[in-house]
Amino acid sequence: MQRNNFTYIAYFISSFCLIVLNIGCSSSNLKNTNELEKLTIKWQLIKNPEIESGTNKSAFTFINSGTETIKTGKWSLYFNQSFLKPIQPDNLTKGKIEHLNGDLYRYVPDSSFTLSQGDSLFFEYEAAGILFNEKYAPQGAYIVYDDSKIITKDLNIAPITDYSNIFSDSAFVATIPNAANQYLINQNIPVLPSDKIGKIIPSPYSIKSGKGGVILDKSTTIYYSNVLKKEAEYLVSLMEKYLGTKLKIKEGNGTEANSITIKTAPLKVNDVSAEAYSLSVAEEKGVVITGNDAAGVFYGIQSLSALVPAINSAQIKVESVEILDAPRFSFRSFLLDVSRNFAKKDDVLRLIDLLAMYKINKLNLHLSEDEGWRLEINGLPELTQIGSKRGHTIDSKNWLTPSYGSGPYPDSENNYGKGFYSREEFKDIIKYADQRHIQVIPEISMPGHARAAIKAMEARYDYYMAKGETEKAKEFRLIDPNDKSVYLSAQMYKDNIVCVALPSVYHFYETVVKDIVAMYQEAGLKLTTFNTGGDEVPNGAWAKSPLCIELMKTLPEIKDARQLQGYFLEKALAIFEKYDLEVAGWEEIVLNKDSQNNIQVNPKFKDKKVLPLVWDNTGKNIDLGYRIANAGYKVVLCNATNLYFDLSYNSDPTEPGLVWAGYQDAIDPYVMTPFDVFKSINFDKYSRLTEKEEIFGRKSQKMDANMARQHLKVEAQKNIVGMQAQLWSETIKGPKMLEYYLAPKLFAFAEKSWSNAPVWENESNISKRVKAIWAGWADISNQIGQREFPRLDFLFGGYNYRIAPPGAVLEDGILKANIAFPGLTIRYTEDGSEPGINSKEYTNPIKVNGLIKVRAFNKFGRASKTFIVK
Repeated sequence: MQRNNFTYIAYFISSFCLIVLNIGCSSSNLKNTNELEKLTIKWQLIKNPEIESGTNKSAFTFINSGTETIKTGKWSLYFNQSFLKPIQPDNLTKGKIEHLNGDLYRYVPDSSFTLSQGDSLFFEYEAAGILFNEKYAPQGAYIVYDDSKIITKDLNIAPITDYSNIFSDSAFVATIPNAANQYLINQNIPVLPSDKIGKIIPSPYSIKSGKGGVILDKSTTIYYSNVLKKEAEYLVSLMEKYLGTKLKIKEGNGTEANSITIKTAPLKVNDVSAEAYSLSVAEEKGVVITGNDAAGVFYGIQSLSALVPAINSAQIKVESVEILDAPRFSFRSFLLDVSRNFAKKDDVLRLIDLLAMYKINKLNLHLSEDEGWRLEINGLPELTQIGSKRGHTIDSKNWLTPSYGSGPYPDSENNYGKGFYSREEFKDIIKYADQRHIQVIPEISMPGHARAAIKAMEARYDYYMAKGETEKAKEFRLIDPNDKSVYLSAQMYKDNIVCVALPSVYHFYETVVKDIVAMYQEAGLKLTTFNTGGDEVPNGAWAKSPLCIELMKTLPEIKDARQLQGYFLEKALAIFEKYDLEVAGWEEIVLNKDSQNNIQVNPKFKDKKVLPLVWDNTGKNIDLGYRIANAGYKVVLCNATNLYFDLSYNSDPTEPGLVWAGYQDAIDPYVMTPFDVFKSINFDKYSRLTEKEEIFGRKSQKMDANMARQHLKVEAQKNIVGMQAQLWSETIKGPKMLEYYLAPKLFAFAEKSWSNAPVWENESNISKRVKAIWAGWADISNQIGQREFPRLDFLFGGYNYRIAPPGAVLEDGILKANIAFPGLTIRYTEDGSEPGINSKEYTNPIKVNGLIKVRAFNKFGRASKTFIVK
């Protein structure tokens, strides 16, 4: 279905007319447009509460840098701010903060707002909770005034420097990284000789070094069996990066001493056949990779690549080695959220290459959300015309509201809220992934997290109603127009739930599913798993929908409106079964909840092709994945406290990321114990190993001692089929930030999801377990610093992995320093200046004078944050 430009011009004019009607509350006192352009706005966090149930204080300061007096009138300041819940007393003057929807707010001045030339006005307000870092500050600010005119504003955000004044919890302040406390942590990570550390991440099941090696050069030929041409061509492109030349490929078995042979043959390693491989590098026989299947061969190629020095040379020696390997889990997945902030196709392809290097075999693409719809669907152009853009609007008829600082203009250059994949681009992505043995799992969230789809279909409804085509207007409508339900979603939306009583909802969903299935078919692939989302339906949803109330009368087994979520899944399952799809979704798809948040596992779908992805292991839900697995469901563990890569690395207020499930440093995925999560509860929310067991996490600090915990039954271990790491994109703006969150966290996730369980996972003694964890992590961190960081830089032409700052102390004038990832370089200055690439290199304790600053560098000169040594 096509629409002409006139239609959208009409919508645009209509939208702006509504803005004029809705924004203004009094006639304007502004004499010209320059007054508000000269308005400087600052924001500062004044004080945080000691506990999260308290309130923080922050303030806007308005400064009149112009020549005319600014008064109240027809203007408001719009901004995005995550997790802000304003608390405003009745006697508040000078204005008010209004929550509009999601993370969008506005400041509306009142009649007492008057600002003369050069004057400033201080507006202090309170909000619920703790603002943990500078990313929680307002962003994407703009002023709307007189007939919907817009002025963008760069807010002057005061940095958080005086921690003790800002943070009331002294225990929290003590965790904020500095040179001294990082030095203590890094003492657990000694510098290890390169020949004493592991050779490959993730660690193979068995690896034995031999004598000598194989020389690879331009005369090397790659031999392959007839089913492996795709893998042979991939190997050619990979080796070209090392040798600078394309190697010849030939079907058959190699006999030359410097040949590479890839082939398949029946193989079982540690009782696992799928994806198993052997890799032999022998001086007289060359390189031989044997896989039980093509995927096993591909992973053998990745292990070969890990053994090759990260240099470009006409001749490369690979040391002799014998490897037998197979994965611990068959489902090793990574979720990328492209809905909240968009990632372009080329950035996704670059991510796929990284995932393939570390033997990740699933990519869950989160394609729809409240804040964006990112995939073109035949027959429903509104989804991308409306749902793929964000900008200033009152009614979301032309695009969605700003989120995460995307700003007022939907087509602005740096608006990460805009963008979608055409059908051809999506097919390019899934084919590229398939060539690297990665299955792309599309996720279209229903029945919650659906605002983008809802608003797009409302625009479609309005369009056809205006043409008098009522049936066509209702064909894909997603809401009950008479629904008076009041709710607030986890991300503070008031209108993001579809009406499960409408047949048009299921018609819409099948239309989407059918077209995605068709895209896979057109790409020569078969879609086998579809993620329906299915989580975070808030209390109050559907409760006052006349259509849902009538529906419940026909369903006596449903006692609470929240249980309609199970009804939705049952109806959706009929769609998925029609297309022979396994349906994945967050754990709520197999849970029954009531309005008091009581949870029970719903056995109804146990024998269906339903795969719950369990993210909530916080507080009292620490054992939720086990409860579901013990009930007979196959389960993928997505534990928020270990596998949410968008969480901040640490409590440094300048460190980006969210905090709601604690902090998450590079080690966090490694300390996860998939079959006994209780053995990782001595790892606290600040990413510190302790010798005290306690339930950590920001939702609930302690578990009720009387609450029964379910351990994973031995017979249910087979139901834990895998793990998934998540990268949600609220704070991701561009590929550099994506890479920053990915590495070094991804290395530990790859190790945990592929490699055999380390022995410490079964150690009951806490002290012994902590010691063994640090020993294992020291090996991995040395591998990361000495080999994996240089590999990323070499293979990707530079990579924006996070460089952790060094630890350092002064003892009797002697500088002692250490590093989280040995292999990086520590540099220091003695005059208080910022250390640079040419500053003195620290190698051993040394006598120093003056104000000492330290910083870590990679070999290309990219550096960490600077620490002052005290």
